[in-house]
Amino acid sequence: MSFRVLTVGDGDLSFSLALKRAYPQINLTASTLVESPAELYQTYANAVETSKEFQVTWNEQIIYGTDATKLEDKIKASGEEEKFDIVLFNHPHLGDGTLFESEQRHAERHYALLSHYFFSAKKLLKIDGRIHVQLCGNQKKTWNVMTAARNVGLQCVSQESTACPMDKWLFKEGGTYYELAEVQPHYPTKRKFRNGSLGSKHSLARFGYRHQRTEGDLFGGSVKEINVEQSVNFVFAACMAISSEPKGEGVCGGEYECYVCKLKFENKEQLIAHLDAPGLPDVVTGAYEYSNKSIGKTNIQQNQTKNDGKEQPTAAPSFKPINIEEAIILISATVDSKGDSKRIKWLCRQDGFPLSNFIKSKSQCEDAIKKGRVFINQQAALDSGRIVRENDVISLVEEYTPAGDIHTTQNNVIDDSGVRLVKQVPSQKKDITIEVVYKPVGIRCVGSFSPNTLEMITKRRVECSSGRKSMFCHSVSKVDTGVQSLCVLLVSPSKMNEEALHSLNVSYTFTALVHGNPPEEWRRGVYVTVPTEGLRQWKRHKTNQQEKKAGNVDDTDGKSTSMVTSSTPLDLDGALFIKCHDSLQIEEQQIATLTVQSSFDNGRLANVISFVLRKLGYPVVNDRFGKREYSALPRRLKNIVKQKICIGCYCVDVGYEGVLTTVDIESHKRTQCSFWRETLA
Repeated sequence: MSFRVLTVGDGDLSFSLALKRAYPQINLTASTLVESPAELYQTYANAVETSKEFQVTWNEQIIYGTDATKLEDKIKASGEEEKFDIVLFNHPHLGDGTLFESEQRHAERHYALLSHYFFSAKKLLKIDGRIHVQLCGNQKKTWNVMTAARNVGLQCVSQESTACPMDKWLFKEGGTYYELAEVQPHYPTKRKFRNGSLGSKHSLARFGYRHQRTEGDLFGGSVKEINVEQSVNFVFAACMAISSEPKGEGVCGGEYECYVCKLKFENKEQLIAHLDAPGLPDVVTGAYEYSNKSIGKTNIQQNQTKNDGKEQPTAAPSFKPINIEEAIILISATVDSKGDSKRIKWLCRQDGFPLSNFIKSKSQCEDAIKKGRVFINQQAALDSGRIVRENDVISLVEEYTPAGDIHTTQNNVIDDSGVRLVKQVPSQKKDITIEVVYKPVGIRCVGSFSPNTLEMITKRRVECSSGRKSMFCHSVSKVDTGVQSLCVLLVSPSKMNEEALHSLNVSYTFTALVHGNPPEEWRRGVYVTVPTEGLRQWKRHKTNQQEKKAGNVDDTDGKSTSMVTSSTPLDLDGALFIKCHDSLQIEEQQIATLTVQSSFDNGRLANVISFVLRKLGYPVVNDRFGKREYSALPRRLKNIVKQKICIGCYCVDVGYEGVLTTVDIESHKRTQCSFWRETLA
């Protein structure tokens, strides 16, 4: 008797195909929620080739419109020979439509999905068959997968990482076993699906498996939003010792209680609705819109964020939506058959495509789309990952120039970076102006190598407003590119001497959200010396001893750099003053809001602060070296934070010629415990 496998919820069918390639001897049936082949091809660009090879080359079956909680409705397995040895389901997920409504509600939806999946899949198993589900992160705990399995008479018999070969758990010990086939040259998928950049490596990636969102190519987010860190394969089998096999007749197995997942409902109608559709994803129900409008996106295709009415520390863009009928079209091109099903950010920069004369790189394409300069069939393109089709017309228009500008640069480049002037600090020297400027994430402070550095952006703005050319701009601040910050710059019509630079003293106050609850003395404030070793250096050294001091990695010998806090005041030129303002308990985790003040000016101060706090045991939320702490946070909080590190400089003290001036703006809400207390309530 052949080894029969059923895959469930395989969106683009790449997992089913990869599994068949790896073990050609097995008998495999693939099922997908997508209703028809036409919808499958529209949702996933790779589905045409995948389904053709799966059905024609390997002669296997695809069943469309399959609900994971009602498998028996589509898949008939009356005899033992028609039943399956194992049922596989990778990363079940209903979407984030209810995530901002309630973390508990989000978890309950997926607990119900797992419960009814187990209940349905069990009906299709052979006597000694098994059920598989692949989860990531904290889903095992928050979705209560063990309870869901136990309620239907199952017990977990195996837990293995996705990087482990599948034969460790796919075939039952002592039963049928097949050798892994050789990988053919055309099997491996794109590198991002193979190298673990999505969080976890999968053993079938070299056979063509790619993890994708349910929305497929319609998904407008980044790769980081499909991250599946700490993925684990769970395998369940029937347990004779568990006698809680669910039995139900009619609409309930109790007073308005689901006899499968044991969830309770207020009335009979709600229970009937639940049993009719225990787990439908947002892509089917249409629940794209988050309930918290200030954070979520209103539609996955538009991918536009809304404000909650409070002004954020970012400047409004200096361009308005462009009307193509009023714009000057620089060039238009029609997509041919070679460009069909390609992403616009790839196609626009290919040699031979007309737009490549203007767009030379992926970042230039993304920048043009952000400015509303790229149109597809006379509609503004909103996403650089947009899939284009044959005969689509792509147009590039001239950039919008705001009316009333006094001066523009030679290339007519108008700043839309989000940089804005916050305050001009008084100076007794008429030829020098001190400016405090807000710098958003992604802007480098120093340099004239690019028009998008803070110095060059400020230079253009000053030249535009004054009508003068050849202004000199020097950034005193050398804050990290990856954080929001107030920065201090000197502007002058002539080159500044060293005396002007040395007479300026700047102290920075960062606000950070950290893991843990610092001790009580931090409420009053503590000092810590900035370490001279362990910080990241721009150049790596070759010796082992020097490698340990290069902060690209923590100490490789496992010994942490000694950090000692003190209440004795220290010179802030070489020290940090740390103060805790608020803390919050979230389930089993704690977070706290800190301010960190320092005059340390050797560059990358946010990196220094993150390093020190990490060594003190309170890493900044989303610090790349604090992934373990970050993974334990509630899913709702992580979904709001995304991949943004929770630290920024929102206050500077500028001392010049004996006068001290304090400039501050409102810190970002994600650094404040008060925001999380209100949002997660």
